[in-house]
Amino acid sequence: MGPDIIIPVILFLMPVAIVWLFQHFALRKRIEAFQTLRFAIEKGQPITPETLESMARMSSPIADLRRGIVFVAVSLGIAAFAGILAGNRTGDEWPEVMRGLIGVAMLPLFVGFAFLGLHFFANESKRRQD
Repeated sequence: MGPDIIIPVILFLMPVAIVWLFQHFALRKRIEAFQTLRFAIEKGQPITPETLESMARMSSPIADLRRGIVFVAVSLGIAAFAGILAGNRTGDEWPEVMRGLIGVAMLPLFVGFAFLGLHFFANESKRRQD
């Protein structure tokens, strides 16, 4: 197996590895939280509803806002990279480079918008319930 096959294989396996790592560490965090809860119950500590709710949430209330900002920033970075590459091209070649990278930048942009929407709409519904 030469570099002609190894590079595309790594390119397609890298997103799988990243997602697996995130899922793996999120699962470990959840397992540790429930082990702590079980240990507290075995020791006879009182468990309040607020404690259970905070352990079930497991993430900051502004986590969606942070994720949204990061995804939008990644998208803007890819678009800026497309602009830099297009600045070095002449003739008919630059629209192809620009179009491809702007297309790639759309995915994190819309994921970022989705997280921002989740942050604002979820907080809006929580405020109405209070």
